[in-house]
Amino acid sequence: MIEVRTMKLSLHRDKEEHLYRIADKKRRQKASRYVQADDRLRCLMAGCLMKHCLPGYTEAQLWTGSAGKPFLRNGVPFSLSHGGNYVVLAWCEESEGIGVDVEPIQDMEYYRPILPLAMKPEEIKAVGEEARMAVRIWTRKESLYKCIGEGISGFQELPALLEDQVLFSGALCRLRSWEDQLHSFSLALRGYNGMMDLRIQEEILS
Repeated sequence: MIEVRTMKLSLHRDKEEHLYRIADKKRRQKASRYVQADDRLRCLMAGCLMKHCLPGYTEAQLWTGSAGKPFLRNGVPFSLSHGGNYVVLAWCEESEGIGVDVEPIQDMEYYRPILPLAMKPEEIKAVGEEARMAVRIWTRKESLYKCIGEGISGFQELPALLEDQVLFSGALCRLRSWEDQLHSFSLALRGYNGMMDLRIQEEILS
């Protein structure tokens, strides 16, 4: 089973003090370096999701790779993302690697300048004038980038991601995307042969 947990920024803006109080020491230190209140809150929400939802999580087991990807030593593969109104945590014990991404859906003019820099010609053709398709492909690239982790210098190295599986970096990677009204989400898995069923739950602090 692929587990996904989300928290909404809009529901927790009055919870920063509580989130800080329940956070691990390193997470409090990291959050305190952010100047903007929303950035601090996203950092604390990410820590809350890991601490209370991620199997096997302890502060001592949490490390960061050379590319900045967090991981648990000898633990379950997981990935974090934040964008727009969401912080998202995903994990899958049966996978060799996982990446998740969430982005707010912007106007098409926002994406137009970056399409030639990030996408293959066939992807640009598929986007056309559809902002939702542009951000869908963008989140797929971000999620695959995170899933593979080390050794990728940019999006141009990634293959076209119009299909739900792709052979990349010597491994079969599977993709799943979904949306709400204002956001696009994508998830990439490496070394996973199970059903692509997601168990998505929203976490709300009382």
